[in-house]
Amino acid sequence: MPKPTPEPKLWRNIAAMLEEMDDQSLRGLVHDLYKLAPENRAFLAAWIGDEDASVELLGGYKAKITAQFFSRGGPRLNGGCDLALCRRLIKEFRRVTTAPEMLGGFDIRGTIDLGLHYIEVGTNYVNEIGWDEERPYNSMGAVAAETSQLCQDKSGQKWAGVFLPRVRAVATAARDIGYGFGDELADMVAVFEETAAAFEAKRAKRSW
Repeated sequence: MPKPTPEPKLWRNIAAMLEEMDDQSLRGLVHDLYKLAPENRAFLAAWIGDEDASVELLGGYKAKITAQFFSRGGPRLNGGCDLALCRRLIKEFRRVTTAPEMLGGFDIRGTIDLGLHYIEVGTNYVNEIGWDEERPYNSMGAVAAETSQLCQDKSGQKWAGVFLPRVRAVATAARDIGYGFGDELADMVAVFEETAAAFEAKRAKRSW
């Protein structure tokens, strides 16, 4: 659970008020916070380990990323494609799902899924209309590297095999794009393949 970071005097006043509240009043306060913002609902869902709520939250973040590239079923031709926003959304998803009750401290599966979604949607967009500058490939390449690191994390290794088909598919789609992007995704495939194989070998060894 992220530590509260309000102004110290304000937080002391809030803490003092909380000490005086009974259980029913505390439940009412939490319920009000739950209704106030989707980020609050996501935090509480992560706190209790509600996977269904995390899936619903993930879908909303995916939709926001997709909207940067495609609108009304077609690629956005006049503006849009805020790559920095896409990366902020991935970081925000990790932040709002952070809770000690979750394996790894946050929704690592959802974060891998969301990073991969960004790469998939961006690659589809480039293949449809092209993008002749380095910026999008640097951005997606950086996310590919970050996603590979999450896959290698102790809590992320078991998801390598789950996401491997998607990783291979997007790497194939990006093979002829250029700017070194295809090579970066080929490296991601190698990481997922090696991690998946190592995880399965460990699991097979434990089953004996």
